Amino acid sequence: MAAIDKIYLNTKKEYEQFKEWCSKQPPLFDKYGVKTSLINYVYQYDDFKGGPVFMAPYYLDAYLIKNCPFDFVQEELKLNYGYWSQNRVKEAYNVVKNRKNVVEGEPYWYMKLSDFKINGDRIEYLPNKNSSYIAIKENKLYNTPFTSIQYTIGKHCKCVKHPLYYYNRPYKQKSWDISIVLPFDMCMWYHGNHNSWDFANEFVISDWSCSHSNVKTIKALKRNIIKWKLPIGTKVYARGRYIQDDYEFIVTK
Repeated sequence: MAAIDKIYLNTKKEYEQFKEWCSKQPPLFDKYGVKTSLINYVYQYDDFKGGPVFMAPYYLDAYLIKNCPFDFVQEELKLNYGYWSQNRVKEAYNVVKNRKNVVEGEPYWYMKLSDFKINGDRIEYLPNKNSSYIAIKENKLYNTPFTSIQYTIGKHCKCVKHPLYYYNRPYKQKSWDISIVLPFDMCMWYHGNHNSWDFANEFVISDWSCSHSNVKTIKALKRNIIKWKLPIGTKVYARGRYIQDDYEFIVTK
């Protein structure tokens, strides 16, 4: 249920307009078909005096970028998704154009004149075309609640590391802290209500949960790993309650 940042508004009128618009939008569905509404992600205030009003997963922000009619909301989304407004572009251009030396750490030190293009009275910031904001507008990013990444789900797993004293006997109360490393450069988060690991860019409605597995034996833990439908080659690390109670598994075909 990844979220990038909050949306901040300045006035009560802006807040009420945005809140009303969200309340009228159709329901949205997550990766598993669970229904929600934008209004569920709007902060509720009795007397709004400026501040954060909305924080939601990428998929819902993308819905706002493509559908919300308010410029004051779009400006916040542009900032969060890497698209520079004209005022900020003009400020950066004037700094870059007039500076004599580049000093690392000073405002806009990493920018150069070739990043800009003069188009009449407008100054274009060329990296804007590669921003996540534009990719969302063009339906190239966060356009579905699930990932488009192609991978093969592993159907087995094997233990490749275990404690020196390796026991597979049951414990009355046994809880494992779990972490995983994928075979490619992506991140997955655990969602307890689905007992699932999902990619960070997927939309899954879930309360925040630390990753754990409450099982009594290693065999049961391996069965649970298979239920997670992880990509082949995923490394799964399990840490128990005791000193050096550490295991490593590899998901296989």
